[in-house]
Amino acid sequence: MCSGTARPATAQQPLTLGGFCIAVSLVSGLGYSVNLLTDDRLPARSVATPSIALATGVLALLTCGLRRARRLLILICCGFTVLSVDRLAHSALKDHVAMAFLLAASVYAVPAWPEMKVVLSRGRASAMVERQEHHAGLLAGELHDEVLQLLALTRRRLDAARLLDDPGALRAAMEDASRTLDEQAGTLRRIIATVSPATVQGLGLAESVTALAGQVAAENGLVVDVDVQGDRPHACTGENGVNLAVYRVAQEALTNVVKHADARHVTLALVCRDDGISLTVTDDGRGLGANPPRAAEGYGMQGMRWRCEAYGGSFSARSAGTAGTVVRAVFPLRNCRKTRAS
Repeated sequence: MCSGTARPATAQQPLTLGGFCIAVSLVSGLGYSVNLLTDDRLPARSVATPSIALATGVLALLTCGLRRARRLLILICCGFTVLSVDRLAHSALKDHVAMAFLLAASVYAVPAWPEMKVVLSRGRASAMVERQEHHAGLLAGELHDEVLQLLALTRRRLDAARLLDDPGALRAAMEDASRTLDEQAGTLRRIIATVSPATVQGLGLAESVTALAGQVAAENGLVVDVDVQGDRPHACTGENGVNLAVYRVAQEALTNVVKHADARHVTLALVCRDDGISLTVTDDGRGLGANPPRAAEGYGMQGMRWRCEAYGGSFSARSAGTAGTVVRAVFPLRNCRKTRAS
């Protein structure tokens, strides 16, 4: 189970199972605490104790390479296993043994806490890596399909013209190659701007989002209205991470409109205040349908939600009445006043 040669699809299963075990442990622990406070006997008359024992035991098996975290989970598992047995045949000795295990676990939790934080954050880290791999795959696909293929085609045309020993054909092939190189230079600049939008640092958030909306409108025949509110110089301009996250959400929302919405008109509202930044993208396209399940969200929607949650914000996507979609992202700026004062 701890083999490092497992394939990514196989490695994802233990992470999902580990997250489920953590959730079961938390819910069962809450149930056990409530039962313990309302009962004069130590063993809770519920399924909480065997649930915690089973969940922590499985989680200990899944905790590879983290010895202290595994030992802590084993101590907790042993303590609640004794309590589970004690439910069937209550005795003071079993109570004392269970409390000894749990007391040892509470003491050992101090040195094991750094490794436990790793266990708790593995699911989130896995999701982040998965999204990064997805975007890297998209970037590799664009480079292969657009740039590499056309460059190889241009090379073959030049080779064919050279073999003909015809100056006119060679000149025409060189002119065609020159046009292709100019086009691919523009494609590479677009990909670079997508990966690292320097305009966010150079122009500021409001100007960058406005320029992005204008570019999307010009390239796809859309009408994109941009409404910027708030005083940008006082809206914590030093929050570059938040600025880039807002820009990425706007970029992904407009990309989804172009690819999936079949819309004609888009409204982008950006509100920059001292306490936070909000972005709302509304289109008149086909919409998301009634109550779309969150599990059915694609990578684009999940990426926008993750960017908002990474900065303590909120994200929502819903259908706008009879037609269209409303995407809203809110990013709080908790340290703005401290930044301005300093």
